[in-house]
Amino acid sequence: MEPYLGAGIPFMTPVVDAGLRRLRHLGDVQGAAFHAARDQMRKAEQQLPRLLEEISQTALAADPVVLYSRLHVLDAMRRSSQPGHVMFGSDALVEFYGGLVTAMPADQVLQRLGAHFHPQGLFDLDRLLREYARAESLAHQAKVLREGAADKQTSVLHMLQMEQRFDRMQGYLAQLRPIFEEITAPLADASRAVLGFALHQALEAADMYHARQTARLGEVMTEFNNASALLAPSAGREQRLQVAATLTAGVATFGASPVEDDLPGVLATELNVPHEEMIRLVTALITPLGSQPALKTLGDTNSLRRRPVIGLDTPRSLWARPGDFIHEALDWAADACRDHSDLLKRFDKQRQDGCEELVRRSLAAVFGETYVHHGAAYPDPGNPDIDVLVAMPGAVIVVEAKGGRFTDPARRAAPDRVNKKTREFVDKALAQNARTIAYLDSGKGTLRSRNKKRLLLPDHLPPAVSVIVTLERVDPFATHLPDGGKRSAEPKDGTWLVTLADLMMVADILRHPAEFYAYARTRAAIAKAGGPRVFVEADALAAWLDHRVQPVEPAPDEIVLLDTGSEAVNDYYTHVITLGSVSPARPDSGVLEEVLDALDVVHHERPQDWNDLAIAALAVQPEDWRPVRKALRAAQPVTTVTRRARKRARRAADGIRLSPQLTVYVRSSTDETSPSPLGPAALLLRTR
Repeated sequence: MEPYLGAGIPFMTPVVDAGLRRLRHLGDVQGAAFHAARDQMRKAEQQLPRLLEEISQTALAADPVVLYSRLHVLDAMRRSSQPGHVMFGSDALVEFYGGLVTAMPADQVLQRLGAHFHPQGLFDLDRLLREYARAESLAHQAKVLREGAADKQTSVLHMLQMEQRFDRMQGYLAQLRPIFEEITAPLADASRAVLGFALHQALEAADMYHARQTARLGEVMTEFNNASALLAPSAGREQRLQVAATLTAGVATFGASPVEDDLPGVLATELNVPHEEMIRLVTALITPLGSQPALKTLGDTNSLRRRPVIGLDTPRSLWARPGDFIHEALDWAADACRDHSDLLKRFDKQRQDGCEELVRRSLAAVFGETYVHHGAAYPDPGNPDIDVLVAMPGAVIVVEAKGGRFTDPARRAAPDRVNKKTREFVDKALAQNARTIAYLDSGKGTLRSRNKKRLLLPDHLPPAVSVIVTLERVDPFATHLPDGGKRSAEPKDGTWLVTLADLMMVADILRHPAEFYAYARTRAAIAKAGGPRVFVEADALAAWLDHRVQPVEPAPDEIVLLDTGSEAVNDYYTHVITLGSVSPARPDSGVLEEVLDALDVVHHERPQDWNDLAIAALAVQPEDWRPVRKALRAAQPVTTVTRRARKRARRAADGIRLSPQLTVYVRSSTDETSPSPLGPAALLLRTR
């Protein structure tokens, strides 16, 4: 299936190489093709006003509100059956259409409420929105081509503009939910006293209503599937397409969220909370009809993005897609607190505190509580502290956490606001980490915990890995690490800038210290080298799991990108459990459990070797562990083994050289002998 936004314009020639895609300028061969592409983009820009007018006319010829609800079902059906990258942008276009509905005069929309219309209207509107999306994408490419990319800051602005238009993914629910709860749950009493409801109740309401609507949609789909099974097979392709379209329209018609006469009453009953409380909550979630007359383009701020309930005439309302609320829940909470300065201050403080605590908790789950320190201070001028420090024999990670908010003007790529946030999220954090690493490298080692006790760091500490964690998802900063002009220093080995949700995801997938440390070190080095460019952390993780992607310094006039997607990671976190379904396995590094066990032994018995061995073991390609896997099988303590297996076991006992930095020896768990001495490049594995 062609991507929702189209194939784009090939300004550069792709060369695929070992999980990487190298894009090189077309040079002299562009000629006529280049001018044809520019003409295509120019025509796309000219089509935008016409397409918007057709979208409005198509909506008002039917029922704009009901169409919005049915579009969500149509989009959800497609998203559930297609890879994520294929449908990228579709949810943003449905949201944009909802914003256009709230931009229309309220009386026009209400006059059409309940009007009967042909199901073809749904497909016509869907087609127009896709055409508009592709035209917007081409128009944005034209803008990028006109303005060029003279520096990283310009590239950040362009990427922010693209995300404002098309990207609505803030992370996976498994990470977004605990983040929201960590920040809002401690404010329950304060927010209830000021707002008349607790902030965390919004997600509870969204979850409940989403479950209710999902059950409704499931029943409808079952009925239609049963009905379609009774139909005689269609002979021709056109007939089959017509039947499929009819069934799809039927599911969208009967499975769409309804206009509720009393949404607060539904929520109050299901959640067993006071009706008045839910009235106040729903009021804070509503974008009323006629409230956004200035909304004209996909790049404009759309209130419906974070206030997702369309308010009709009191008390009727529509919450079309409550399952997506989690992606904007924190921004909604900030909006809800905005007119109450004391509550907003407490909310912002809890953002920072919650960000630091979740970083600490995630890293402690990997490295252990003993080696993870929160808020350790050192005696430099100003008594600076380290938000989170991992210090174990063989591994040091310094983390600066930024819980600040990214404003709407910054999301729209207003240059002055982006520069301000660059200085806050990137420049200041890099300088702080550089200062901390310089102190640790000095060997003074005098650190104090938050309760003023002296922290004794272990011996055998290697150079620190620098990490910046932002609560806000600002992928353009992570991709380009722009310079806002206030950077006094930066770590010499690079810095991994990652959003909190992605750090939690990586820590959930890479649960062994060696795995996480090697990945973090690689990501920092990639940022320093400038390649491959990483736009989505899940893609980088997938590339590392599959190909052990390494830093690449691009040649002049070359851009190096990842050529692998994150479908395995997506499937793991987005799989919907149904009767008889099998949950996808957690993606893993491909490193044998026996290797990780051996690294644990090294950590306890010869910690001075752990760093080099961990890096070497995690640099081995997953498929290159095959001879070690065979040797482990051959070394199992069994009564009868084949002659070939005995020969393989003898070779493994003498060592399997996987790289100049790593030789693996294999012994049975019952064999107490070991190669002597074990050098810094030797790893002894025992069967389990």
